[in-house]
Amino acid sequence: MATRLGNKEIKLVSTDTELRQMITELNESKPSLISVDAEGWDISRDGTLSLLALSWNDRLIYVIDVQEIGPSSFTRIEDIALNSRWSSVKEVLEDPTTLKLFCDPRSDSDALYHHYGVHLKNTFCVQLAEVGVRRQNGHTTRYVKGGKKITLEFGGLTGAEQVEWERLDREASAKFFPDKGGSYDNLTSRPLSNLALKYSALGVLHLQKVYEKLEGRLSRRGKAWVKEESRKRVEEFLLPSYKQGKHRAIAPAHWGATNRPRRYEYYDIDDDYYY
Repeated sequence: MATRLGNKEIKLVSTDTELRQMITELNESKPSLISVDAEGWDISRDGTLSLLALSWNDRLIYVIDVQEIGPSSFTRIEDIALNSRWSSVKEVLEDPTTLKLFCDPRSDSDALYHHYGVHLKNTFCVQLAEVGVRRQNGHTTRYVKGGKKITLEFGGLTGAEQVEWERLDREASAKFFPDKGGSYDNLTSRPLSNLALKYSALGVLHLQKVYEKLEGRLSRRGKAWVKEESRKRVEEFLLPSYKQGKHRAIAPAHWGATNRPRRYEYYDIDDDYYY
């Protein structure tokens, strides 16, 4: 299955052959930065990881059907060329020299590690970067913003792109998420629907543009803070228990001593937040 979203083609990876082709393309491209997003049934150690979207250029998004391929989605592919940098998706995600962009890596990391033994390395959380930018502007920022607000504010979307983004987000939320009247079963049922494929790709569609805008506004100290806090978010899977909930909307409390806030900023955590 192949379709388009914005100016990018979406390629579904649902067989070992397609997975091999994707890894080959990765090795040929040699990206230093990859946008990543996962979807599933209550994605976490207690839920499932069904789809994994990867994008590293401005023309293509790969969506791996992890539910269909199974654990071999992350295992070594033996017949990949010997001089290749990576022979599995696991090696890509664990590569300490390749930056992986996430909106919020916590649930993805928890599911990837507990279900498939993948320990994410070298990540950058754009949700935390947005917090860092607000704090540099003098705000005492208690809460994080959701991916929708961050994308629309920093993604540089055209009017048409914004309409498409909001329409797809609205349709998918109503179809897939219980708190919006939908069901996770609609996301995990097979054959995969075109809506599920597009929604999975939506998480990485504008992520690199958001990263570039936010990273460009962060100070050197701010960038270091985001990288360290991103690492801590990834490694929450080490905790014996990991719970979803509104407490996850609270931003990390500390910020550099030279970045003392001047005014308080309020944010409605019920308005838009990915739990």
